[in-house]
Amino acid sequence: MVFHRSSYPCLYHSPFLYEKKINDYFCCLFYCLSMKSGFSAYVKYFFAFILSLGGILLSRAAFAQPCHLRISLVTVGVGDQLYATFGHTAIRVIDSSDNGDYIFNYGTFDFDTPHFYWKFIRGKLMYSLSVENFPDFMAEYYQEKRKVVEQLLNLTCAEKERIWQFLQYNYLPQNRDYKYDFLFDNCSTRIRDIFVRVLGPGWKYPNIVPESDLSFRTEINRYLQNKPWELLGINLMFGESTDDSMNSSQIMFIPDYLAKAVGSSAINGKPLVAKTRVLYDPGPQPDNSFPFFLQPLFWLVILAVFIVVISFNRHWTISKKLLPWIDRCLFFLSGLLGLFLLFMWFGTDHHVCRWNYNLLWAFPLNIIYSFYVHKNTSGVRKYAGWIIFLCFILLFGWYVLPQQIPLAVLPVIAMLFVRAWHILGSHKLALR
Repeated sequence: MVFHRSSYPCLYHSPFLYEKKINDYFCCLFYCLSMKSGFSAYVKYFFAFILSLGGILLSRAAFAQPCHLRISLVTVGVGDQLYATFGHTAIRVIDSSDNGDYIFNYGTFDFDTPHFYWKFIRGKLMYSLSVENFPDFMAEYYQEKRKVVEQLLNLTCAEKERIWQFLQYNYLPQNRDYKYDFLFDNCSTRIRDIFVRVLGPGWKYPNIVPESDLSFRTEINRYLQNKPWELLGINLMFGESTDDSMNSSQIMFIPDYLAKAVGSSAINGKPLVAKTRVLYDPGPQPDNSFPFFLQPLFWLVILAVFIVVISFNRHWTISKKLLPWIDRCLFFLSGLLGLFLLFMWFGTDHHVCRWNYNLLWAFPLNIIYSFYVHKNTSGVRKYAGWIIFLCFILLFGWYVLPQQIPLAVLPVIAMLFVRAWHILGSHKLALR
């Protein structure tokens, strides 16, 4: 749907046609008065001025068009799926001149894009601004049982018109696509930037960051607290920059905070929001929190305890059978994860995946080491010492590293440390 202002009926019924009729009426009245005898020229000129001014003011007042645009920010609550974890936001425009009710949505992508998944993984998938009818937009969230809140913006007609024109221009085929960035260029930051660009310095909002030095990672973790496996995966992929502190502008990458900023802000000294209303509230939702025994930390601790116990009891039959395979799997999988993290750093456009300190334990060369781990060579012993050194760095620098390492990684580091220590010790013992 492409919008063209010239297609609106109101432009074909210009108030200037009515102004002309009123002015013609006053001109005729002045002509009649001027034909009357007994009026001096000065009186006639005075009447001419008054009648002309009155005609202009009356025609403007009587036939001035009311502001036909109603613009609001629509915020959608969180959902069960991972893509819906942080909510959603869009701009609603009601145009009374054509009875249109439109939603401008910056969170759209096309599943039919060639090589869709490969582009998505590499951060090269283009997102788009889409436009749909408001009832169609709401139908999706009725089905998903997600709360929808609307904030009607208290804007002048000129400000509404500028936002309307900006959205139409942005929806042109050559302008609607953009490269998505989870933290810095998403559906929420796009709308924030519209307000910054269109409303200018007159838009003022207070500090909306709930606590000092709040990082991107901390806030992401809060939204993912009921999705522990997804939380672990995201924290493994996201690098050092995710631990940077946010300001009020940056935290608006989350739709809830954009709504909070808009709701507490002002435009040229007046509140930006004229009215807030809940369009749909599904009511209390079931508790989706994970029990502790299904969380990754629980299972990794169990696995770590098991490996540590059999490592210190190598004479057991089960130890002799399992430890060689445990070593191969442990180093192979950690190295495979390291290769993936390297790919996310250097092979994609995901800036948040760069400078990832998880590579200190998920060392990519572990994948090669896994094939030689039980060969009694100096290279194997030196590499075991290298792993012990890296584990020491992580354990003793846990609270001073510039990146927060997931707590669930601690049992994995313990497993790597214990197995490398025993491999080094057993090889030295064999040399004697």
